[in-house]
Amino acid sequence: MRKINATINPTVSGKADGRAALSAETQRKVVQAAIEVFGQLGYEAASTRALMERAGANLAAIPYHFGGKHGLYLAAAQAIADYARKHFEPIILRLGDAGRADPVTRIDEALADFILLLIGGSEPKEWVSFFVRCEHDADAAFRIIQDATMTPFSRALAETVAAATGGDAAGEDLQMRIAMVLTSMLNLRTMRNMLLSSLGWDALNEKRLERLSTEIRRIALFALLPGATGAGGGI
Repeated sequence: MRKINATINPTVSGKADGRAALSAETQRKVVQAAIEVFGQLGYEAASTRALMERAGANLAAIPYHFGGKHGLYLAAAQAIADYARKHFEPIILRLGDAGRADPVTRIDEALADFILLLIGGSEPKEWVSFFVRCEHDADAAFRIIQDATMTPFSRALAETVAAATGGDAAGEDLQMRIAMVLTSMLNLRTMRNMLLSSLGWDALNEKRLERLSTEIRRIALFALLPGATGAGGGI
């Protein structure tokens, strides 16, 4: 299981010592357990006892380190957001680098990177379950993850599409097209088994992923840049 480096307070009483290191490790274990349990059971059904049994920690760790169950829930969301942000930031930087390539090429590359991040990622399935549950509830945990990932990516994509078309990056029509494209792509991860079943594939390998990415980008670029050519497999 991938280890999460949660945002934590590394000191106790202002001193970093053996107890502080133990405290930090306890917090990391509790946050990891929280992602797994909340992802499996949902917020309401996840009891503090179940959380602590999964973490192998004392029940008092939740109020002591996180102020309560809701605080732990948000800490779990923040841990996922921090991890995901590190993967989104390079994509966004390359997308916005106007001196590196033309807008259409940068958009195509960003979509390819996004697809690889979604489909090729090795994050535990509990992370996906956690996100699906909080997205369904549209709660504070969802907003933490959304604001760290899809919001800045959508904004950068809109600005680059606008640069390619001469349109308005804040225009409702463009915003709607971007939302539909990115939401459809997110389903590649949340509905991975349906995708494989529909294609008659037992698993994804490098060749299949490349074929899938090419076709998805072709469709996405057609939606974002009507009439564009020379990217995404020859639109």
